[in-house]
Amino acid sequence: MLAAGAGVSVAENQQSDESSRLKSENARLKIRNANLQKSLVEANRREKESAEALVKIRVRLQALGKDLISDGDERTVEAWQNVTVLDRRLRRMEEAAIRLSAAAQEFIRTAITSDPEARAQLEAYLRALEVELGLRNKPERNIERGNLQHASVKSIDEKSGLVVLNVGAKENARIGMVFNIMRGEQMVAEAMVADVRPDICGVFVQRLENDNNPVRFNDTASLKKN
Repeated sequence: MLAAGAGVSVAENQQSDESSRLKSENARLKIRNANLQKSLVEANRREKESAEALVKIRVRLQALGKDLISDGDERTVEAWQNVTVLDRRLRRMEEAAIRLSAAAQEFIRTAITSDPEARAQLEAYLRALEVELGLRNKPERNIERGNLQHASVKSIDEKSGLVVLNVGAKENARIGMVFNIMRGEQMVAEAMVADVRPDICGVFVQRLENDNNPVRFNDTASLKKN
């Protein structure tokens, strides 16, 4: 009798534990379902807001005309790119000239012994300088481009409000994307892509953090995370 009673007690305890586990699992699933529903509502809200913003941009584009990014905008960006390339080449030329000067002085110091190693080093630096001066091959066109996580404002059209970023189709920029415009650690604005070219894109500001603090040249931009 005692053994039978003990067996019943164990079975009841197991059933109680299983019931508690099921209740706990059910409560966890309810919470998870509520969170999923909340996330779905939030995602639908963001999608609706983005769709409405894109419709407004399309209406604005129609009013401004087809070719939103004008040749002038592209010339401005190209000029900035050329300045960047020339500045980079100038720094390399200065470094090459300094190395050449040091090598030449060392060669002159050892010229009496006709040190072949010093002569070879001098000739190598001379060739490097010729390359930097464009005497041996065409100067490289190494245009500095941004990406979706780090781009820069390179042009602002006061008439249309278009802001040009140095990130384009080559870096997978797409119409409808939203960028956060920053100045250092300070949030300046949110802007949506309205036009895309290979190396640049045009965005319209959708929201300013402060109406008295507009987007400025060289502000940074990064793709907004959902």
